[in-house]
Amino acid sequence: MTDRDTLYRGLSHAAWGYLFLNLDINLGTVSILPRFVGYLLFRAAIDELRATRRDLGLLRPLATALALWTGGDWLLSWTGGDLDGHVLFLDLLAAVIGIYFQFQFLTDVAALAEANQPPGNGLDGQILHWRTVETVLVTALCLTGHLPEALGSWRELLTGALAVVYVIVGLCLMGAMFSLRKLFQPVSPEGTV
Repeated sequence: MTDRDTLYRGLSHAAWGYLFLNLDINLGTVSILPRFVGYLLFRAAIDELRATRRDLGLLRPLATALALWTGGDWLLSWTGGDLDGHVLFLDLLAAVIGIYFQFQFLTDVAALAEANQPPGNGLDGQILHWRTVETVLVTALCLTGHLPEALGSWRELLTGALAVVYVIVGLCLMGAMFSLRKLFQPVSPEGTV
C-alpha cells in the first residue's frame, strides 16, 4: 500500500462524509443519510491522513464525540424525539465542537491540497473559501434557532434559506474533496489512471 493509495482512501472517506453531513433525506422522522455516518467517515479519513498531516490526529476525539452526539440524536429520531433543545449547554457545546472540527479539518485538508496540487490548480483556495462560508453559515443557523418566537414565519423563512445555502455549500465542499481525491487516484500497472 503506497502513500498515494492511503491519501486516496482517506480523501474518499472525507468526500463521502460530506454527503452524510450535508444532505438530510428523511423517511418520516428518520434520516436515511444519518449525520453520525459522516462523522465516522471523517474518523476513518483522519486515520488515513494523519500520517501526512499529523495534527489531524488531534481531531479524532472530536469526531468520535460528534458521531456519538449525532448517533444518539438519530436513535431518538426513531421514536420521534431528538437531543436538541433539552439542555442548552450541551446544544451549544455540540455546535462549537462541530464548528471547530469542520474548520480545522478543512484547514488541514487545504494544506494537504496545497502541498500536492499542480501549480495554478487553486484547490486549496477553494477548500479554504468553502470552509469559511460553511463556518459562517453554521454559526448563523445556530443563532437562528435562538431568535424570538415573535418573528414567526420570518424566522422559519430565514432558517430555510440558510439551510438551502448550507446544502449548496456542502455540495461544493464535497466536489472540492472529490477533485482533491482525484489527484491521488491509483495508477494502474499500465500507467493509466
